[in-house]
Amino acid sequence: MLDTPPIEVMEFFKAPIEKVWETFVNKNGWDPWFTDGMKMELIPNGKIYFRWERLTLGEVVKDTGYIVDIIDKKKISFWWYEYENGYRSKVDIEFTKGDEGTWIKILDYTQIFDINELSIKYGCAVGWGQMITLAKTYIEKGIIII
Repeated sequence: MLDTPPIEVMEFFKAPIEKVWETFVNKNGWDPWFTDGMKMELIPNGKIYFRWERLTLGEVVKDTGYIVDIIDKKKISFWWYEYENGYRSKVDIEFTKGDEGTWIKILDYTQIFDINELSIKYGCAVGWGQMITLAKTYIEKGIIII
């Protein structure tokens, strides 16, 4: 395995922590603002099912994972990005109440095995940036832009 630092994304949402938490941590996942048919079992070892279609030019892209930990209105951790030997990416999403809103910090520990797989890590970084932008628009303005 190639040793690389985690992907880190931080964003401030002008919304109460309860609203931000519920948008990210709920049985329907990140539908309708990012995914198309995502499901979450909101317990440790609960399954996560990802599905995209709008962001993939009509191609249906699916993935699975499982929840490692949930701490109410503080943190959700999960593994996803399935490959032949398990899952490539452990993700921690942390929620912190701030003045007049909520901070979110995403840490993605995507595993790559050689330099030729750097595009996997870059793709995840771009995806998290896109996801957090779409979430901010949805939470703060009530607008779905995909």
